[in-house]
Amino acid sequence: MEDSDKSPQSSPISRTESVRNAAPREVFVILTGVSGNLGDAVIRRRVLEWCRGLGRVHAYVGRTTPGWLGQLALSNDEVLYRAKDRRRWLKELLLHKRAPVLVFDPGEVPLGTEHLRSEIMFLGIVAMVRLKGGFIFRPPRAVGSVHPVVGWVYRTSSRLSNIVLWRETPSLERMRVGKISPDTAFGEPRTPGLPHGQRRVVIVSMRGKRPIPPAEWFEGIASFAKRHDYRIVAVSQVDEDEVRSAELAERFGGAAEYIPWGERSDKEQETSVRALYETAAIAISDRLHVLILAAKAGALPVEIAESPRPKVREHFRTVGIHSISYPIAGSAAEVDAFLEQQISRVEEISTLVDDAEAKLQLEIDNFRAAVKANRD
Repeated sequence: MEDSDKSPQSSPISRTESVRNAAPREVFVILTGVSGNLGDAVIRRRVLEWCRGLGRVHAYVGRTTPGWLGQLALSNDEVLYRAKDRRRWLKELLLHKRAPVLVFDPGEVPLGTEHLRSEIMFLGIVAMVRLKGGFIFRPPRAVGSVHPVVGWVYRTSSRLSNIVLWRETPSLERMRVGKISPDTAFGEPRTPGLPHGQRRVVIVSMRGKRPIPPAEWFEGIASFAKRHDYRIVAVSQVDEDEVRSAELAERFGGAAEYIPWGERSDKEQETSVRALYETAAIAISDRLHVLILAAKAGALPVEIAESPRPKVREHFRTVGIHSISYPIAGSAAEVDAFLEQQISRVEEISTLVDDAEAKLQLEIDNFRAAVKANRD
């Protein structure tokens, strides 16, 4: 695949990486976001953890909220920059005496026409950092809709970066630079929870902005849960899904329980739902990070929807986990049978989830070693 195996030394800008001086190393990391999406905060906190120990952290969080900052859990010696501090963050990044480390945020990157200005700005920043002998790391990302011009700017900026990781193959094929890696959430520590034979919960957590699932979805899940004596629990990892979770529980009738977010902070809700995942035999969702975090807690990840979008399927395919998405096209009995088939995959999924963490850790070890090698 074109440029997918290029080393950073192929860039002429990288020849200046021998620049040295005595000032401390500074690590500039982008951690933007707002309260209400627990998975987005989890993957940014994981990237922050990867940066620790490489130098003083300068974290740009933009127009954020207290709940988001509570989940990130920055330490007292890490410098926080809000939206009003953007120019100061950029000044520190570009004018500091020592060649900096620049770390982008993980997740999905929109590249529509409205993002052209910001991508041109980032291209200029990346070029200046590399001219200073700096190091640029793009953790696992994916691209959404791509305008050709914006995509070209982003591709050029990526080619000037030292390490570029993609969390699914279609993004790599579109950008033609970098390499495949498991999603950042696979780097979360494994929590064993209950032995699988003792788990009595089926999690349902669906997006609120999509149509409510059809009757076959409810009937098939309810039949499967009843046969195994499982308790169905509707819970949200994203605040905009709260109304949908309540609707799901109501449609299941007495067979399901709804656990509302209530007055819990983002960090408290994260602790609550991840503890629940440790009791779950299966987690059914169309949200990628619900399924990954549930899998890290020992639950079987399953997507059942009328028309599953490629996102979940492609990201799990990256780590060798196939056939977890089921497009409803028939009866409730078929939904039930699909779940029955999945319940036999405990050892297979567990092994692949552990393998994904190990593969991702190799990439992070390479990143940290490369940064340390660039020190005085």
